[in-house]
Amino acid sequence: MRKKEIMIFMAKACFAGAAIGLGAVASLYANSILAGPAGRLVGACFFTVGMFVIITYEMKLFTGMVASVTALGVKNLWQLPVCFLCNAVGIGAVALLARFSFLGDAVAAQAASLMSGKLASGWWYLEDLCSAALCGVLITFSVRSVRAAPEKGLSPTLGVVLPIAVFAFCGFDHSVANMLYFYYLGEVSWQVLAYILLTVVGNFLGGAAFPFVLWLAERKKKAAMPEAKAENVRDGRGADKLSDNPTKS
Repeated sequence: MRKKEIMIFMAKACFAGAAIGLGAVASLYANSILAGPAGRLVGACFFTVGMFVIITYEMKLFTGMVASVTALGVKNLWQLPVCFLCNAVGIGAVALLARFSFLGDAVAAQAASLMSGKLASGWWYLEDLCSAALCGVLITFSVRSVRAAPEKGLSPTLGVVLPIAVFAFCGFDHSVANMLYFYYLGEVSWQVLAYILLTVVGNFLGGAAFPFVLWLAERKKKAAMPEAKAENVRDGRGADKLSDNPTKS
């Protein structure tokens, strides 16, 4: 990437973080108004706006890039940590703006309560890594459905929105969205940093699993093509094609 392309990439990543932040703020506010499952369901629906905007305007989200990690190549893996840091900047800006808006107290209280509960279980627990991995899987389904759904005659919009609503309703850990909650928590400690790192690893492992399987399947398919052509020639099924290309004497 040239310098200008890197700057554009970073800007798109910052706006992606902001988009996730707006969805998270709306979700927290819904939970502060509506108690119980109703608030959780409405909040999950509002949370989907972030991914919808990101995919529509081709922004750069860490978990979204993981969904295409096999296409990045080793030399471009540096984009993942840079993207995450820029996502954190964008969501931090939204957290600051929301904190000083009329939503401030209600949203901050919900975020602090949410993160306090997560940290109380201990960042080293396997359940947190599994939660982040499940979130990564659903994010990958959301991102890749944009291309896959129309081929099946399905709605790409529903393909994007439904997996996001599921992970938000279940409360799976999204490493970027969690940054907003930690900003409101107002706590910086080794436990918080380790928890963030744990969710990053979980999102990556879960998000990269399906693309890796598709990559292996594609490699197997390409490897089988030359063998199939050679077999056709041996069986005489390619004789007519060979006769159309006489060699020059």
